[in-house]
Amino acid sequence: MGNVREMKDTCVAYGCFDGVHKGHLAVAKKVVEAAKEKGLTPVIVSCAKEGQVLSTEEEKEYLFKKEGVQEVVTYSGDETAEEVFVKDVLAGTLGAKVIVVGANNANVAKVEEAAKACGAELVVCETVEADGEVITTAQVKEAFDKSDFDKIYDLCGHPYIMIGEVEHGKALGRTVGMPTANLGVADSKLKPPSGVYATSVQIDDEVFKSMTNIGKRPSVDDFDYVTIEAFILDFARDIYGKKIILGVRQFVRGVQKFNNLEEVQQQVQKDIQKVREVLQSVVE
Repeated sequence: MGNVREMKDTCVAYGCFDGVHKGHLAVAKKVVEAAKEKGLTPVIVSCAKEGQVLSTEEEKEYLFKKEGVQEVVTYSGDETAEEVFVKDVLAGTLGAKVIVVGANNANVAKVEEAAKACGAELVVCETVEADGEVITTAQVKEAFDKSDFDKIYDLCGHPYIMIGEVEHGKALGRTVGMPTANLGVADSKLKPPSGVYATSVQIDDEVFKSMTNIGKRPSVDDFDYVTIEAFILDFARDIYGKKIILGVRQFVRGVQKFNNLEEVQQQVQKDIQKVREVLQSVVE
C-alpha cells in the first residue's frame, strides 16, 4: 500500500497527479484551505503510476508541500472501485473527515455517496483552464513530447523539474573548463531529449542559473549511457551528495559531434551566452 498509514482527522485529496499542473495545485490549495477551516491535517494521497512518469513521488511531495500540504503519502495497492477506496483507505485508514475532488472527476456522485456513508464531507474543487481548455496531464505530456517547456510552465506554474542527488561523475566537464554537477534521478523519470538546455538549479533555498547537458557525450567519451550534467553559472561550491531541484526552462541545441577539444570549448562559450540570455528574464 505504499506508505499509507493510520491517521485521524484529516482533509484528503487523492489521484495520480502525474505532471503536477495548476489543476492539481488548485486541489492541494483547496485541501489546505478546508483543513484550516475545520482544524484537520491536510493530506494528499498519490496513487502511484507504473512505468515512465512526468512527476516522481518525491517531486509530487515537494510541489504539494510548497502549497502547505502537511502529509503526502503514496498508495500502491490493487486497483479498486473508487467508492471502496474512499471507504477503506481515505475514511478508514487515513481518517478523512473531508474529501476534496476535482470537478472533472467522472465519479463525483458515487464518491459523495461513499463519503456521506462514512460521515465525511465532500468538497469539489473547480477545474483550472488555459487557453479556454481544462488543464490535464495529457496536455503536459504533449508539451513535453514537443520539448515545449514554455508551455509546460504555463500549464504547471513551474518549470519541468527533476529532483536528484549530485553524484561523482568522471570529471570530464573540467577538460572543457566547465565542472558539472552530475544529477542522479529516478529511472522512472521521463528525461527531456538529448541536448543542451537552459535550466535553473535550486540548492536548499537558493536558485541559480545553469546550463544542462542531457544525453550521451559523443565528443568526450564513448560510453553508451545518458547523463544529466548541470553547469551552474558563477558557482564554485562543493555540492556532492546534495539533493538539488533542476528546472528545465528552454531547449538550446541538440547533440553535436566535435572534432577536437578546441571546438568543444568554443561551442560551450556560445551555449553559455545563449543560456544567460534565455535565463535573464526567468531566473533572478
